[in-house]
Amino acid sequence: MSYPTPNPPVTESLTRIAKRLTTSFTRGDAHRQRLSEIDVRIVVSGTRGKSGTTERLYDVLRSRGYDAYAKITGNHPLSLYGGREHEINRGERVTLYENVRELRKYTPVDALILENQGITDYTTRMMNETFGKPDVLVVTNVRQDHRDTLGGSRADIARAFARATPEGTHVVSGEQDPRLQAYLERELETVGATISHVDVPDEHADVPGAETVYGINEVLEAIDEPPLPERVLDDMLEEFRVDWHSLPGGRVYNAADVNDVESTELVRRSLVDDEVVQPFVYLRRDRRARTASFRDYLESLADDGAIEQARVAGAHADLFAKKTDLPVVVHDGDAEEAGDVLDDALADGWPVLVMGNTVAEFMRDLDDEIRRRTEAVDGHQRTDDSEQCDSPRLSVRSEDSAADRNAHENPIAPNQ
Repeated sequence: MSYPTPNPPVTESLTRIAKRLTTSFTRGDAHRQRLSEIDVRIVVSGTRGKSGTTERLYDVLRSRGYDAYAKITGNHPLSLYGGREHEINRGERVTLYENVRELRKYTPVDALILENQGITDYTTRMMNETFGKPDVLVVTNVRQDHRDTLGGSRADIARAFARATPEGTHVVSGEQDPRLQAYLERELETVGATISHVDVPDEHADVPGAETVYGINEVLEAIDEPPLPERVLDDMLEEFRVDWHSLPGGRVYNAADVNDVESTELVRRSLVDDEVVQPFVYLRRDRRARTASFRDYLESLADDGAIEQARVAGAHADLFAKKTDLPVVVHDGDAEEAGDVLDDALADGWPVLVMGNTVAEFMRDLDDEIRRRTEAVDGHQRTDDSEQCDSPRLSVRSEDSAADRNAHENPIAPNQ
């Protein structure tokens, strides 16, 4: 009778085996310790404006002497430290643990500002509770995006944000809808969190993203820092103002970057009063809920007389056209040139408002075409202005006071 040859003896030390077996239980201890040693911890969540808000908060705190670190996520993830941008190299699989790896490179720091990269209610909560543990959680706004993962309505999305908030956290909310504000208050009370709402003045209520600018002062108040001066807020708001690009064939504005219907509507209102526009919507195969929201949005605009026709391209464009009574022109983004589509849209005589999604080669080509034509028109205009000048233009500027010079040099530091 034969017996199998026994396996070779285990040569790995008991110490290494024990360390490997306990890794899953202790891998977060070092990160939790780093977080506990940071004086100010801020996580920026919400639907729109997270990256910009994260960067502005980093700039403000750094200007005030904080040794600050910030992480921006999305398609071009960055670590911000020491006044420099550091690219984050990702593999094929993106996980929340990149926050552990990146923070380890730059700690110890005084202030931490993280953009929440979660797109489901679970990952959003994990980002807050485990990887950020914020003193202050910023909810920039509540818009209809990621409806497949965060919820089918704005109330559902607001609930997801609220329930992802750790107990004892203070929430700064930029959402301007009074009904959602009250809803957030009730939901946050159940999890033991507090909330303050960003107040946007009436004169800036239609500026897309204004809530993210005014929200900075709410965050500063929450961490016992002086507010930004009004003139600094005004300078920041200038970045959000929108205007048509005037091309030889008409006017166009590309609002596809915002890619949710509430933000798109803010852009439309900023561009027009009662003028009819023509939407061009690019659809993504993996954003069916977003496609449905844009169909409903266009139908509501048509009912209000704000549009008479739409043009669409991308995934299921023919089906989109069949599912609505609105007149729709369908384009083939794989076969048609972006410049030809733009020409066709402008030829109808309405200003063209581009919306929907940006992640497609066709949309990159369209954006390049709009930029190229805009630069050509601007260059021609500058040439004409130069030829009409008979003498050099002199710039007259009064002498700044010492206080004014200091303010120009460090505009986002607190008033002395």
